[in-house]
Parts: sequence; C-alpha cells; structure tokens
Amino acid sequence: MKKTIIVLSFFLFTHVATTKAQVPDTLAYLQNIVNNKSTYVGMPFSTLMNNLQIQIKFFSPFPSLPYDKTKETSTDFGFYLSTSNEDYYLTYPRLEIYWQTPLNANQSYIIWNNNNGGGWAANAIAFYNSAIIADIKIRSGTVAVE
Repeated sequence: MKKTIIVLSFFLFTHVATTKAQVPDTLAYLQNIVNNKSTYVGMPFSTLMNNLQIQIKFFSPFPSLPYDKTKETSTDFGFYLSTSNEDYYLTYPRLEIYWQTPLNANQSYIIWNNNNGGGWAANAIAFYNSAIIADIKIRSGTVAVE
C-alpha cells in the first residue's frame, strides 16, 4: 500500500512540475506581459515562451509588408484552441509579437500547414525560438491593443 502511495505521489509531483500553471484571467495575465514588455523586447522569443504561465496552443503568422509578402512581421499566439466555428471567439485574447527582423513567411506557412493550421508543436517552437521580439501587443478580436 505504501509503495502505491509513493508511486502515485511521484507521478502527481512530476506531472504538476511539467504542466504550466493555470491562469484564471487570461486577458489580465497577457496585459501584465504587455505592461512589462521591456523585459522581453530585444530578447529571443524563447525568453518569453519559457516564462509563460499558460501554454501556447496555436500560432498565426502575419506577412504585413505590402511590397514583400515573404516577410512575416508579426505573429499571433493563442492559448485556446477552438473546436468549432461557434466558439472561435474564445480564441481571443492572443499575444501579438512583432519581430525585430521579419521572419521567413514562406517557412512559417509551411510549418502552419504541417501542424493542422497553426497547432503549436516542436517545429514551430524551433522556428520561433530565436526570433528577436520588437514589440508585444494584445490582439482582442480584430484589433491589436497595447
């Protein structure tokens, strides 16, 4: 019996240690990141990602240079993955990260397509990890806000 309790305790401890903390108010948490963005601006995305208390579920690349759609200037990162069109609005708020040097949009779209439309996976993490953050905003619906 004691062995069972010890094994269960060990399993629960290791599971809790590897799981991101629960954040009761996503918008307030993301607003706190924006308010303290000076901690992350000029740093690789991995710095922010490693400090997040909520898990990224998906990403959406934005190539917004009208003269060069191969350059990804910003990326949305979402923390809730919609299972239907009816609850798509629940995917907001998101963090919108602007990159100091635009990323290769063609490569990010390949990753996006290979991950079922932007699912957060190891290849996406590897792609964004070293990208340098220029700015951080909250995307609430269709508008990015500071």
